[in-house]
Amino acid sequence: MRGRIVLFAVVALAGSPAYAVDKSMVIEKPVVADTPETFAQQKAWIESEMQPDGRYEFTKPADRQRVNTLLGQMSNMLQRSGSVASMDHDTRVQMFNDQEEVNGLLKHNDANRLVCQSFQPIGSHIPTTTCVTYRQREETARNTKIGMGQFDLSRVCNGPGGNDQNACAPGSHQKSTGGH
Repeated sequence: MRGRIVLFAVVALAGSPAYAVDKSMVIEKPVVADTPETFAQQKAWIESEMQPDGRYEFTKPADRQRVNTLLGQMSNMLQRSGSVASMDHDTRVQMFNDQEEVNGLLKHNDANRLVCQSFQPIGSHIPTTTCVTYRQREETARNTKIGMGQFDLSRVCNGPGGNDQNACAPGSHQKSTGGH
């Protein structure tokens, strides 16, 4: 009896990547299209995960646009055919290629993807390897950019010739355009 319940749960959740995979792991194939109904669920999940705090939130705008375009094409092919099994050969090949491209883009932009960098520290001949998740790398880059912007603004306000009260007023993000 217990085996049947487990088997039923695995089969019931297999179509949804949100529940079938450990959230800390990279999803190898987020899209596995076979019917319009299951594909609609996968598409909705992917679109929600491309929002802030989602698995794919750091997807570049061009990649996001490409994913949305391909998902739309795939949806249209499934609506016309009813299922992958009933597609003609050329449509099935196109569906497979679109699906693989979407999966590749999403895997590359998965926030849990591990990114490693090898470098040789100054003063050492021993190379060091550092690994972080894609999310950690992108958040560090974003925070560094924000910090540099704040540093640059403070330099304009407090540096040589930085006494322009209008440029340094609270809430003002205008930088002085005068010569140095």
